[in-house]
Amino acid sequence: MQEQFKGKTLILTREILILYFLSILPTISTMALPSVTLNELSDATQDNTINPSPKKVLEGLLNDYMDLQYGKETPYTTGKQVVPSGASIEDVDKSIDDESVEKKFRDIFAKISETEKSGDLTPQSKNDGSWDPKLSPVLVLIRPNN
Repeated sequence: MQEQFKGKTLILTREILILYFLSILPTISTMALPSVTLNELSDATQDNTINPSPKKVLEGLLNDYMDLQYGKETPYTTGKQVVPSGASIEDVDKSIDDESVEKKFRDIFAKISETEKSGDLTPQSKNDGSWDPKLSPVLVLIRPNN
């Protein structure tokens, strides 16, 4: 493949392109985690129009976030579990396309599913000081209210 760059012809091999994309892939995959505020999540758990599976996942997210805020060691807060407590991966997967819940929540469900299925429990969320540093959750997709 030949490309013009500042008047010079560059020859890019498939291998060079693959190496480049592999080098930026970690940055791309961790660039922006979907998130909602605590108020948005709390309101959604009270919304009676949301179907049972997404409701179960939302309630689990809220419970797990509160455990994190109070410094409670649980499978979620210690990075051993990604699927919200009280929910199953089937609930999460079913919720991804459920129109009874807003897209911002479906994006969160998709990220949870993707992470669970990858098997990679490396923390993806940086501690901004809002939780005990001894805890190491994989995904923190809830933000404090502003």
